[in-house]
Amino acid sequence: MLQSSEVPNSSWCELELLKRSVDLLRGKDLHLATLITDRHRQVAKWVREELSPEGTRHYFDVWHIAKSLGKALDAASKECDQLQLWRPAIVNHLYWTAASTPDGNPAVMEAKRRSLVNHIQDIHDHDTPAFSSCAHGPLDGDQRNKEWLDPGSLAAVKMENIIMRTALLKDVRQLSPQHQTFSLEAYHSLILHFAPKHTGFSYLGMYSRLLLAALHYNHNANRETARRSDGTEKYCVRYPRFRKGAHVVLPIKEAASYGYATSLMKALRESYTNSPSALRETSPMI
Repeated sequence: MLQSSEVPNSSWCELELLKRSVDLLRGKDLHLATLITDRHRQVAKWVREELSPEGTRHYFDVWHIAKSLGKALDAASKECDQLQLWRPAIVNHLYWTAASTPDGNPAVMEAKRRSLVNHIQDIHDHDTPAFSSCAHGPLDGDQRNKEWLDPGSLAAVKMENIIMRTALLKDVRQLSPQHQTFSLEAYHSLILHFAPKHTGFSYLGMYSRLLLAALHYNHNANRETARRSDGTEKYCVRYPRFRKGAHVVLPIKEAASYGYATSLMKALRESYTNSPSALRETSPMI
C-alpha cells in the first residue's frame, strides 16, 4: 500500500490510487455514489470529468478546508488582533455549515457561509433566500464574549476578504455534511502497528498484515464510550498540535477487543480438521 507522502510525486500518486480503486469497483459492477476527499485539485478535476457524469457526488473533508482557513486567519491576525479573537468561531462555523445541512445542498451551505460576514458585524438578517436569518436566538450576557466588528473597519475588511474568497466559497459548496476522512486516516495509522515502516515484509506477509489491520479496525470501529461505576461516560482533555495550545474534550472509548483472533483460530482448526494436507501445502507460502 502506498501513501502519497512516501513518494516524490504525491499528486500523481493520489490520483493514480484513486483511478485504480475506481477500476476495481467497476470490475465488481459497483457504482461509486459518494466520494469524500481533500481539496486535491487534480483529483477534483478527474472526478468532475470522469465520475460526476455517472452520478457520483464529490464532497470535500471539512477538516482540510478548516486547516487552510485557519492559516489564512492566522496570517491576517498579525496585523489585526480582533481577528484572532474571532478565529475559533469562524473556523467552527465551517463545521456547523456542513453539519447543519444534512442534504448537502450547495446553495444553502454557501448562503450560510456568506451570512457569517454579517453576523460578525451584528447583522443577523440576510438578503439570501436560501438562508435569510441567523439560526441562533438572542445573544445576551455570557453568550457575548467577543466584541462585534465595526463595519468598514480593518478587521471587518480583512475578515470579509478571507471568507468571501471565490475559491473558498466554491469549496464550501462541496463540504461533506455527514462523513469525513478521519476514519480512513485512523486506519492508515493503525496499519503502522501491524506493519511498521522500519521492517521489511514479503508480499504475502504484508498482505496478511493489511488484512489483520482491516479486521482489527472493523472489529473495534464502533466501540462504545467507557463508563464509570456510576454509569457516567468518561472524557479526557487533549491538546492537539493543530489547535496550537487550545484544548478539545474527547470521549474515552472502551478497550480494544481482539475477538476476531479467536474466530480466526477456530476457522484454522476447522480447516485443518477438514483437510490437513491442503493446509500443509499452503503454510510454506506464507
